[in-house]
Amino acid sequence: MKRTPLARKSPLKTKTPMARKPIKRKATRKQSTDKRWRSEQYLAFVRSLPCCMCMEKPCDAHHVIGLGWGLSGMGLTAPDSFAMPLCREHHAWMHQKPDTHGYQPIWLRRTLHAGLKQFTGDTADQLRKALAFIESKEAA
Repeated sequence: MKRTPLARKSPLKTKTPMARKPIKRKATRKQSTDKRWRSEQYLAFVRSLPCCMCMEKPCDAHHVIGLGWGLSGMGLTAPDSFAMPLCREHHAWMHQKPDTHGYQPIWLRRTLHAGLKQFTGDTADQLRKALAFIESKEAA
């Protein structure tokens, strides 16, 4: 049996192409207005200190969380002046156990005082501001 291809009885009419909707322009993202103090040099110093809980090294720089001071939350990390050294195990433990958050002001003060012995200039100013902030929050 011979098969023949399908053939049109009348040729297709040329039409104008389909009207397409224009591509919606996405709004450009605004630059972040986050003015939190950042210092890789200070964080490297914090990582060089022993863990605040077990005094072991090496450490992560843990930024303060969960104290209700308005420093972190909603996807924001506290300024680098509010970082303290915790080993990997205790860093994970701090994030898993909210009842341990109360120790942070003590450890933070100890870290800030060590930093004031090491740094001068803008870094030292930021560390002094952090100490004053902690004092004001604990006095309230």
